Amino acid sequence: MMGRHRTKPLYLIVEAEILASVGEDRDLDPEGDSDNNLLDELQCPLFDEVLIALRKSFSLTFPRNPFIDGLQEALLEIRRIGVEALRTIPEAIEELNLKPVPPPGEVGPNTKAYVFQYILARFDDLQLKVKYEGKTKKLVNLIEQRPADEVIRTLRDTVSYTFDEMYNEEQHEEALRQIRMRIGKVLPPLNELLISIEIEPIADITLIESADRVHDDYQGN
Repeated sequence: MMGRHRTKPLYLIVEAEILASVGEDRDLDPEGDSDNNLLDELQCPLFDEVLIALRKSFSLTFPRNPFIDGLQEALLEIRRIGVEALRTIPEAIEELNLKPVPPPGEVGPNTKAYVFQYILARFDDLQLKVKYEGKTKKLVNLIEQRPADEVIRTLRDTVSYTFDEMYNEEQHEEALRQIRMRIGKVLPPLNELLISIEIEPIADITLIESADRVHDDYQGN
């Protein structure tokens, strides 16, 4: 007998300061920031880098050099930044039953110093009860629920597109277009997050599709 399909996301995108505001006593104090807080306890992966990688990848689908060498360069850079970001969340990749990221190759060890705003938290871990304004409630019901599963899948798919067999400019252009449309479906609802980490938001998917049709018409003429 097959297991019941999970209706809740495995992961949510959560503001780090919210978890940092929950102390050992499970009091949620927006003004508090104890050393032994829920953020320290859960050891959640950082998520800013995934958002940044997707936004950079989206921009790279509009390469400055429209010929095959420029298209190849764009795809290789998309692969590099995608792999680098995915390497920071290996447990999420495994739990979502996604293929492990390729070997790092030329990507060196991660030595960045992070200033971050968002983390990746398991939905089930956020079911714990906290005290807030004199009442006990589940933490997950006190935060804005931003599912992360599809965002992670999108970045993994983006990396996969860069490994497709391509032999001419048209195939490279199509790979970039597939990446653009895939990212264009998941990032616009997260534009508020992009803005908060000082990254330019992207247009709604319908505007992206319209721009692509204009580009095709121009090429055809």
